[in-house]
Amino acid sequence: MSLSRKIAAALADPSLLTPGILSADEPPHHLTLDARAASPLGVELNALDFQIDNLSFDLAALRAWGERIAQRITYLMEPLVLIEIDPLGVEAELRSQHTTRRDGLRNYYEARLNQSGHLRLTRRAFDDVTRRPHDVPFQLSREVVERLADDLVDTAR
Repeated sequence: MSLSRKIAAALADPSLLTPGILSADEPPHHLTLDARAASPLGVELNALDFQIDNLSFDLAALRAWGERIAQRITYLMEPLVLIEIDPLGVEAELRSQHTTRRDGLRNYYEARLNQSGHLRLTRRAFDDVTRRPHDVPFQLSREVVERLADDLVDTAR
């Protein structure tokens, strides 16, 4: 069974319609949702984590993975772009190409990839008054979660 089908099954379990951690494993890939709430239509998340076991990216491979993600995952509220590669920490950062203004904040997605094959997707809000970003919850439909699982697996190859 694919990772997307396993996360779909986890989301379909009525006992999981409460806040908590939902996960699916299809080695070497693992998907974890830090869910604030779930419904038959979708899930509200604090973060989404994707991990590939026994993998170590060098800078070139990390950049290539980030570029594949930016090219493939275009269906979020704002498309992602690769904005930075940290050669010391061996990390890549992707962010929304444009921000969405809501309630006086500029909101955007942020994905961080590291050399050990870990990706963390969050939604951030930048406050123009305090000049500080902070994490905010975000919603994804169940179909988007499944598609994201498939696309993360495919881009990691």
